[in-house]
Amino acid sequence: MNAEIISIGNEILCGNIIDTNANYIIKKLKEINLTVQHISAVGDEEEELVAQLRQAFQRSRIIITTGGLGPTEDDITFQSIAKAFGLKLVKYPEAEEHLIKTLTNISIAIAPSNLKQTFLPEGSHCILNPYGTAPALILEKEGRVVAALPGVPLEMKHLLPEQIIPFLQKKFPNLKQRESKIIRTSGLGESVLNDKIKTFILSHQDLNIGIYATPEDIQIQLNALADTTAEAKTMLDEATKQLKGLLGDYIFGYDQDSLEGVIGDMLREKGLTLAVAESCTGGMLGEMITAVPGSSDYFKGGIISYSGEIKEKLLEVPAILLREFGEVSEPVARAMAEGVRKKCNSSLGIGITGIAGPAGGSPEKPVGLVYIALADDKQTLIQKYQLQRERQIIRLRAARRALNMLRLYLIN
Repeated sequence: MNAEIISIGNEILCGNIIDTNANYIIKKLKEINLTVQHISAVGDEEEELVAQLRQAFQRSRIIITTGGLGPTEDDITFQSIAKAFGLKLVKYPEAEEHLIKTLTNISIAIAPSNLKQTFLPEGSHCILNPYGTAPALILEKEGRVVAALPGVPLEMKHLLPEQIIPFLQKKFPNLKQRESKIIRTSGLGESVLNDKIKTFILSHQDLNIGIYATPEDIQIQLNALADTTAEAKTMLDEATKQLKGLLGDYIFGYDQDSLEGVIGDMLREKGLTLAVAESCTGGMLGEMITAVPGSSDYFKGGIISYSGEIKEKLLEVPAILLREFGEVSEPVARAMAEGVRKKCNSSLGIGITGIAGPAGGSPEKPVGLVYIALADDKQTLIQKYQLQRERQIIRLRAARRALNMLRLYLIN
């Protein structure tokens, strides 16, 4: 049972607005175990929209459109649906009555163009819109369903769950049960992760499996369809167990887990505290840590030591290290981690120093070079990275790598 979304309007194709409607519709359909296979955006051109509707009708059981229901000349959804399926446009008295009542209540004169909204393809189920003037519709044809919704997000977000979703649940009562699970990983790139689980993916044709890179982590999305919820959950549990065997500690959490949240739980459980000294990340690591509610249980504080002067005065980084090795170096990162741990009287200290760019690099120390140090009362660990991309991404990746370094330390 597959569904399709068509977003209508030149404003989408021109980039004047972001199409948030499609994302909302996908999530709502997912709740009733319907899978969206196609999403398209079409401008206010009748022939283009008619062609898109006909193509969608050939491949999808459920088609949901948004936009193009207004009174102006470029609002062509109803007439395009009628033309695509060989139907006449007919006046719906209830739509006209609602329109007149709505406009009268807000003291707007009724223009002839307004009445255009009261003509729907014959055979449609007219859905009056308490949140606007344009009605929505549901059209059933050859076992398929076409639903046309307003493009105004406020109106669409009411009419979809209140009208369309209940209709679809009644129309298709035997939908398979869908269960999903997100497996969150850190420490592997997207392509490397794919190579590690390629055989697993190929051997699990009964699951829909996707790998998605986000700024926070690399996610494995598992989707299972079965006759019952229990069967779907069993499929996911077994798949998760197998992936854990393949990926081990690269997996840090599931579903809504965050790396900083998982680390916070581990610090709290072990009774450890943390402080950070940041240079190139400029407080980004501290912000991530303190975004977790209750982080005051384990986070002592941080020092943004952006200049060599602050590194020397506040963190007590020896001046000789700064002169001999430079601010971006392993010895300075080590001294930063040890210094902030001492200054904040914490169990652990993290130091980050690097070159985020776009300027400041050299052949010996190119842009993207980052040193991360983690100190406890017995040792200081160092990691060196050569990160890529633009300045903000380098800073973000440095902070995320520091978090993952801390996670692995706490595990081991």
